[in-house]
Amino acid sequence: MLENGADIRFIQAILGHAQLTTTEIYTHVTIAKLKEIHALTHPAERTKRAALEPPARPAPELDPRTHGH
Repeated sequence: MLENGADIRFIQAILGHAQLTTTEIYTHVTIAKLKEIHALTHPAERTKRAALEPPARPAPELDPRTHGH
């Protein structure tokens, strides 16, 4: 569940654990998965990705005379 994006607090509630540390015993997260999540969600990483992406092309302007307006 955790690897599919479920919040650990949600998992804690489902399992009925009073302490988060109890839930953590049962969660095995790989370093690779943590790095992947970090790269997708951390603001600094998102900024880096945005800087590498080509700028979005603006939508073409429609001529109202030819589009029924």
